[in-house]
Amino acid sequence: MILLSHNLQAFLAVHEHSTVSAAADKLGIGQTGITQRIKALEKDMGVSLFVRSRRGMSLTTEGKSLLKYCLRARELEGETLAELKNSGQREDIELRIAGPTSCISGRVVPQCQQVFKKWPSLNIHFVIDDRENRLDLIKQGIVDIVLLYPHQVPLELDSKMIKPDEYFLLGHPKWKGRELIDILHKERLFAFHKDDHTSLNYLKELDLLKHLKRPRLFVNENKALSTLLVEGVGFGLLSKEIAEPFLQNGQLIKLNQGRSLKDPLALAWYPRAEMPAYFKNLISVIK
Repeated sequence: MILLSHNLQAFLAVHEHSTVSAAADKLGIGQTGITQRIKALEKDMGVSLFVRSRRGMSLTTEGKSLLKYCLRARELEGETLAELKNSGQREDIELRIAGPTSCISGRVVPQCQQVFKKWPSLNIHFVIDDRENRLDLIKQGIVDIVLLYPHQVPLELDSKMIKPDEYFLLGHPKWKGRELIDILHKERLFAFHKDDHTSLNYLKELDLLKHLKRPRLFVNENKALSTLLVEGVGFGLLSKEIAEPFLQNGQLIKLNQGRSLKDPLALAWYPRAEMPAYFKNLISVIK
């Protein structure tokens, strides 16, 4: 890959090989092409770059000044290309990924541990956002990667399907054997955020929403929500990954005969002509 313009490449070739014919052979173009490129440079700059003699082409004072620029540019080109190829290994790279609380905390953060180890200079910021639609976060440039429902992914984004988030309705062990309708009538339902409709979608899908009598309460942090459920203050949905430890030690039980809600998810990002290795690695580990 050469970043210098075609005209400057011709200039360097003539200087290094002394003749137009030798420069033409080096670049694989005709002598007329070399001559036209040199004339175009001289016209643009308003100076003569070469003195033409029987011995060949020698640089004028102005040509020597341009040569210094070209050599420095070629040196910088090599440094730049090396940095680009090693991006994510030496230079700090900032990336932001957004998604719902359950998926980010229960799956994405653990899965990204290997990426942090492989790319020491890669800084990943995790943005928790429990809104139904997070598309504006990537459209506004707030994040680089976003978790969306598949039907929300527009054509201009690249995407891949990942494993659905699976949610269970959970309550205190003392409610074991209790009618779910009675719980819906009398107990508090906790959710992450007013714009997080996961609990409502669960009840709606199973035709239970009509039995919910009390308003939803909100706590947008997994640990706090789990504590409220463990203490029997109310009931709510947790993802499979977050719920498992509490189910295993008997602090919580599954309500509604363990029926779950599966939320399909897609990982989406703006296309890149050449995807950097660190970016490709990050996309691959999130499943």
